[in-house]
Amino acid sequence: MKNLYIKTIVVFLLGQLLVSSCNDFLDVNKDPTKVKAEDVNLEALLPTVLEATSESHYEAMNAASCATHQIDQYFGYYTEFTLTSNWSRAYLECLNTLSVMEEKATEKEAPHYLGIVRILQALNLGLVTDTWEDAPLAEALAGSNNITPAYDTQQKIYQAIFDYLSEAEEYLKVQESTYPPDNDDMIYGGDLKKWENLLHALKARYMLHLYHKGQFTASDILSEVDLGFTSNEDNFQLAYNEVNLNPLHSDVALANETGNFTVTHGKYFVDLLNGAIYSVVDPRLPIIADKGASTEYHGLASYDPSTPASTTDLTRDTWYAKENSPIIMMSYSELKFIEAEMALETDPARANKAYLEGITAHMNMLEVEGSEIEDYLNNPSVDLGLSIDLEHIMKEKYIALFLNFEVWNDMRRLKYDPKIFRGFEEPDYGGRSEPAARALYPVSEQNRNATNLSSHIREFTQAMWKDLD
Repeated sequence: MKNLYIKTIVVFLLGQLLVSSCNDFLDVNKDPTKVKAEDVNLEALLPTVLEATSESHYEAMNAASCATHQIDQYFGYYTEFTLTSNWSRAYLECLNTLSVMEEKATEKEAPHYLGIVRILQALNLGLVTDTWEDAPLAEALAGSNNITPAYDTQQKIYQAIFDYLSEAEEYLKVQESTYPPDNDDMIYGGDLKKWENLLHALKARYMLHLYHKGQFTASDILSEVDLGFTSNEDNFQLAYNEVNLNPLHSDVALANETGNFTVTHGKYFVDLLNGAIYSVVDPRLPIIADKGASTEYHGLASYDPSTPASTTDLTRDTWYAKENSPIIMMSYSELKFIEAEMALETDPARANKAYLEGITAHMNMLEVEGSEIEDYLNNPSVDLGLSIDLEHIMKEKYIALFLNFEVWNDMRRLKYDPKIFRGFEEPDYGGRSEPAARALYPVSEQNRNATNLSSHIREFTQAMWKDLD
């Protein structure tokens, strides 16, 4: 039930009031007029935390997609970013609410809720550490008892992610529960099998992040792939509607219509699809980008004034910016490209098959015409057979994961290698030629928790632990 609509906006409005009142190390103010999350049931908390998790992915992908040139900013290329609102959301709205849910699910002996909680804790921790690296974990949710928590290393956070996913698997395996999730699960409608598929897909993703560090083998990752998503129906995505609008629609498409231009497609992204870098023209381009009255597709490169003027926009007619389009946090396509990369060295036939399936899944999601899909897949520059290579796998993954934070993880993990990301040009970040490696910690956190934070501060272009060989 991946497209299960939000039952009512009231649930969300209530949920936001509940979560905003929670004590946390980031906010110890109390408002006696607001209901506490501790006083709300699981059925109200789950949709709230799912919406907050989706919003976190949306905010994170805005910055990450600029770093990977999937999108660019009309008002000039960034030099660095902090994602301050996401730091607060991660702890106040996501992890804090999940902690309350954990307590309630334990009290009610609701193992299936506990399984979902563990998966969402892993996913939100992953987004935190992949954005800033080290972060509070062990002391993060003590509320007013500790407003200056110690920071844990990224290595410890990744271990916690895998521990949470393993625990989730055990909880979801429990056969009976007197308190199961149902329509409050706005993504899978209480379908535990789909949650199980997600946890294995997430294991494959996070194992891939550490693959080059020697912590996992290709066989380890492929074992999780085999237990993960089986089709687009398993995509972990939150669907929106005409009442609760897709934020890309409300924040970008509608803003652009009124002249408040924000972001649009990056030149590199458009050039991958319009034939400028590869010889094939991709049928997904007119579905993803609107060129208006222009005759050609040109993306924006605000860091290079010598490039042609941008002709594309993310309008309400483009697939990702429709009012009811989902925010996709993990997709079947992503998992197939993970399979392709991990099978490449030992089984190129499997790698090519998974690669083609990843392309097909994304095109089916966008509702590309069947004949156009067939023509594209049959192009010799697309179907490489046993000659499949990492460059083409990552090119297609980059396209299929448009506006997904995971693309930035791939580029950092692979060192922005121009032999893999053909045609990618890294702009100058105020005199620094190295690529974007992390978000900077919010100034508010530097002021509030400087003693614990100081030893963890790194340069914007300094690679994270997970990306070091």
